[in-house]
Amino acid sequence: MTVTGGFAGVNRLVALRGDGTVRTSDGGESAVRRTTAAQFTTLRTLLGDPALADVPAFSVNAGAADMFRYTLQFGGRTVTTDRSTEEPALDRLITALEKWLPSS
Repeated sequence: MTVTGGFAGVNRLVALRGDGTVRTSDGGESAVRRTTAAQFTTLRTLLGDPALADVPAFSVNAGAADMFRYTLQFGGRTVTTDRSTEEPALDRLITALEKWLPSS
């Protein structure tokens, strides 16, 4: 998942790898951390939620300013959203992945 935009023009990345590690990048700073088995299972369950198949590939409010844009790649798809529309399965996934990003 990449998170871009906002008033400050952020560019952040969080990537879950199949070996249970999470790679993050924020403003040139990068790190790799290991999930616990429970954390990895939770993230994989969220990624496997069948409701994600119904999420539109692009859902951005063109009239809104200074919103973050989230781009996620999973299951052979790329989804971009600014979270201006409610997509519960996608929102749960974004919230879980954001927890791995360094505090700003």
